[in-house]
Amino acid sequence: MIEQIDFEDLPISELKAAKTAKGKGMKILYISCVGSHMWRMESKESDIDLVMIYTVSTRRILRGEKFPAAIRQEMAAKERGIYDTLGWEIGHLIDLLIKGNINAIWYATSPLVIMPSALQEELSALVQANLCRESYHSIKGMAESQIKSETGQLKLSGAGLVKRPGKGYRTALRSINFGIELLREARISYEPVMHDPALEELKEGMNQLDEAYRQSMLPDLPDEDQFRDFLLGQRLKEMDEDAGKD
Repeated sequence: MIEQIDFEDLPISELKAAKTAKGKGMKILYISCVGSHMWRMESKESDIDLVMIYTVSTRRILRGEKFPAAIRQEMAAKERGIYDTLGWEIGHLIDLLIKGNINAIWYATSPLVIMPSALQEELSALVQANLCRESYHSIKGMAESQIKSETGQLKLSGAGLVKRPGKGYRTALRSINFGIELLREARISYEPVMHDPALEELKEGMNQLDEAYRQSMLPDLPDEDQFRDFLLGQRLKEMDEDAGKD
């Protein structure tokens, strides 16, 4: 179980520097834990995968200034374990949610929120109310990549390299199951996969994912206006807060 994590403990040097630079302030909106902990599949050796959703000053956006859409991934060993941390600006997250991107869906709806906020709760509800068939392509691509990675590692292990057997196939199956549940039941569910699936089980899962896509009653695309209005509200709120500091 992940305990509350102090901001100063996080390996996010770029964000910390930006928060202190004059006129370049960036604000964390929420922090969620993803990866194996999100699925309740962690081991003692598992990294603590954190994603920060942050916002930049609306004034900077209106002035046409450049700002980071994403903060590079950083890893650092701390007392609690190894942190693997990345950041996405809220506008970048919204753009990818509109496209049905699976990582964006996970980042918005993870049940393991380290730094909670009302905004995260509102966004999670918005995502769950706007599930769409378009996510199938991202989910299938994710699962295929995970299977390919595991298959490649199995070949390497056959050459004498040591690996943890089954991890890639487990992650692929949880992605597949997530997609089937989303497409069939219009529901987000983070169910763990605790066994080591064989390749045949994954092929059958892929077939079920394809069938769930064909039969899904979800809309092809989410309601883009709802996401854009959500982002607009956040930008206007940020601008009001900035004005209050002047």
